[in-house]
Amino acid sequence: MKTKAKAKSKRRPTVRRTNTERTAEMRSRLIRAAIDILFEESYAAATTIEVAKRAKVSRGAMLHHFPSRVDLLVGTADHIIREQRQYRIDKLKHLESNGWNRFVAAADVSWEVQKQPATIALLEILLAARSDRELRKRLAPLTREMTTMRADSATRFANTLGVSEIKPFDDLILVHLAALRGLAISLMFTQNPDEVEKARDLLTHYERTFAQSILAKQAAK
Repeated sequence: MKTKAKAKSKRRPTVRRTNTERTAEMRSRLIRAAIDILFEESYAAATTIEVAKRAKVSRGAMLHHFPSRVDLLVGTADHIIREQRQYRIDKLKHLESNGWNRFVAAADVSWEVQKQPATIALLEILLAARSDRELRKRLAPLTREMTTMRADSATRFANTLGVSEIKPFDDLILVHLAALRGLAISLMFTQNPDEVEKARDLLTHYERTFAQSILAKQAAK
């Protein structure tokens, strides 16, 4: 009996989570379930009922955090955008002062991001907004923010490379993202992933050549 009492006394006290922590954990579970369904199946499959089942929570709990399907999808899109933005920042923060190395590394990090299941999930949501007026309206602030983030990236690259003209970098990033999203979709269907990676290498070559031509023009001024 003494041994049992002694063992019991050594147990660590249970750490109670705050309401904020419980809310964040539940929202995270629901969003992760939504991402999985959007990636593995489709936008049509990502209903509140199916997401609640995948997350193993009650429908009541689901509706408490996301009262409607649109709320769930907008919340998921917002989460993906912010999580991937932070991922890029963390991966590149050690290269802030080196313009060319940052430019090269950013392209590789971008490809890592585009291959994530969350990117395909985000594309499912964005494409669905074409035919869902309410979703399109609710996503508008996020899509504007994505445009602003692209412009900020163009400005940062131009500044770190010492280039005064920003527009070519903005155009390059737009093409870069569109091409990588297409390649990421190709990866889902191809029988030969190496072909997709070779295509991405070709894209990288063109991007670096383009950037070098901008630097050459700047130097010639």
